[in-house]
Amino acid sequence: MRVPACAASIPALRADDSRTVASGRLRVIVSSRMQRARLDLRPSRVRWWIPLLLCVAWAATAQPATRPSAPGRADVIALLAEARALEEKDPGRARLLAQRAATAVRGLGDPALQRSAQNVLCNTTAAVDAAAALPIAERGLRGSVEAADARSSAGFLSCRGYALDLLGKPGEAAIAFDRAVASARKAGDAIEDKEVLADALALRGGSRHYHGRYDDAIADLDRAYALNVEIGQKSGQRYTLNAIANVYSDENVGEYDKAIGYYRQLLKENEAAGLSGEVATSLFNIASAREMKGEFDAALQDYRRALEIDTALGARAAVAESERSIGALLVKQGKADEALPWIERALAHFIANDDAESVARTRIARAKALRASGRIPEAVEDLVFAEQHFRTHNNPRYLAKIYDAMADARAAGGEWRKAYDASMAYRRAQEQLEKRAREEQSSRLRVQFDSAKKEQENRALLIENAHRGEALRNAERVRSLQRMFIIFGAAFFTLLAAMALQLVNRGRRLRRLAMTDELTGMPNRRKIMDFLDRALRAAQSGGERLSVIAFDVDHFKRINDLHGHHGGDRVLCAIAELIGRLLPVGARVGRMGGEEFLVVLPGTPAARAHEVAEAFRSAVSGAEYEGFADGERATISLGVAEASRDDDVETLLRRADSAMYRAKGEGRDRTMSA
Repeated sequence: MRVPACAASIPALRADDSRTVASGRLRVIVSSRMQRARLDLRPSRVRWWIPLLLCVAWAATAQPATRPSAPGRADVIALLAEARALEEKDPGRARLLAQRAATAVRGLGDPALQRSAQNVLCNTTAAVDAAAALPIAERGLRGSVEAADARSSAGFLSCRGYALDLLGKPGEAAIAFDRAVASARKAGDAIEDKEVLADALALRGGSRHYHGRYDDAIADLDRAYALNVEIGQKSGQRYTLNAIANVYSDENVGEYDKAIGYYRQLLKENEAAGLSGEVATSLFNIASAREMKGEFDAALQDYRRALEIDTALGARAAVAESERSIGALLVKQGKADEALPWIERALAHFIANDDAESVARTRIARAKALRASGRIPEAVEDLVFAEQHFRTHNNPRYLAKIYDAMADARAAGGEWRKAYDASMAYRRAQEQLEKRAREEQSSRLRVQFDSAKKEQENRALLIENAHRGEALRNAERVRSLQRMFIIFGAAFFTLLAAMALQLVNRGRRLRRLAMTDELTGMPNRRKIMDFLDRALRAAQSGGERLSVIAFDVDHFKRINDLHGHHGGDRVLCAIAELIGRLLPVGARVGRMGGEEFLVVLPGTPAARAHEVAEAFRSAVSGAEYEGFADGERATISLGVAEASRDDDVETLLRRADSAMYRAKGEGRDRTMSA
């Protein structure tokens, strides 16, 4: 995924060119620090110190020219700004400028500016030499901890995680990203602190997507988007929306229409703002999603439009990415000879810029073109090269793609034993990806991933069967017919198993729909009542406390009358989202119907439940709602009740409802206890 420069504070990410939409050829919003396989992590540009640099620059220019310290600070600020501007176009020069700034700042007696310079140096170094960035990150982190600078600590931890990711150490990188998020959360509640947290979450979400942790990635990116909305950071909103769309475009998620909808929204915003680079990125991502849907002609047109814009802008790295994607698409259209020049031009650029990751991905694309042209040995050579790179970086996603292509190439060359070995290697890589998928918590994404995985395993099985059939044709003719029956039986059994799996998945999906409120996505009345019944019985048998909160939206009919039913629906969804964020651990909330909701709080006495209810009330009344006029707000009335040993579900709900109606009777926008 390529990244436009509109969100300079968010790390740039790259999509892979692996011909599946993780095929990534998707771009991510913001200027990239380096060309890396899809959703590749880039260290944060550390937005929080931009105001500091501007303030220092103003102070420097406001002083008399005779003051000796002013030119030094101004020089450092100019060097850092130039280094950041060159991170994508010329990472080597960006690093040299950052080194000069880090050296110049030492004698200025400004520790905060010195940490900022070191952070830029860490980011620019990681883009060209990940191993060299690690000691810079460690030194910067120590200084930030000693200065109790949580913001700066988060920046250095993010740089460390990025470098570790590039070095093929995803486990250590994940720890660094977790620490970066934790440090950013400690920074405080200022706007700058929330920007740092949004950046750290976006970085971690991008890394999690790249390593196949789809649910965790969505959770991080959703939270980053909410923070950017809260602080009014438009560039951050565009980045996270684009990153979320990239997850939906992933082949293992496959919600291409939803992704295209997001990309088109971003395209309109970028066109209106006159952001040519970002327009090219949006076109590129739309093309990639269309390609995955099989709309090859439309995708090719969008790729060419993106290429024209990038060429006019002189963005050679983006041009190379588009050239590779066009070549790969032409292969899919059966035009391998026409595709090869496109791929070769892209490969030459990546080699000249010493971009090992992009070289490996481009050689996968070239291998497919070579195989389609009948140049099997050359195709195998490219795949072997790419396999060595991605095995070194411990990337099972790419290894699975390589082994899949290798099995096809070997089979095309008549090397059935090697084709079989490649198909087995493909299945092992898929098993590793499946293990990761089991760690995910969202049933929807997991089911989609498993379905895609089953289809890929079936294809591997067909390759294995083809190899077996070739071997059998060389065996005794007397046994050939018998083994053919075995193969047909296995294929029939596989078909039945696939149909059974589809029915099971459909049943699960229907059960989820039956227990979920269609508008808000939260548990419906049936689901929350079932949870309350089980929780109440458990609390009474174990002698534990349990409370409930019943609430509804005040004057909801008036909201519908003023803003229409769609406006009322938006208010309900916004309130549901607010309550979901504030919900204590172990608690559940569900929609009882209309504008009425119920919260169940296991292990919670009435006094604590009243505090929780007040937090809900305050958040709802203080929020802003789309379409509301200035001064207009939404409020809720809440009733709290604690379960007694003799209560049943109906009795407990009746007491909570009674308290809620008392709150309405006493003026609304308040909490009453039973």
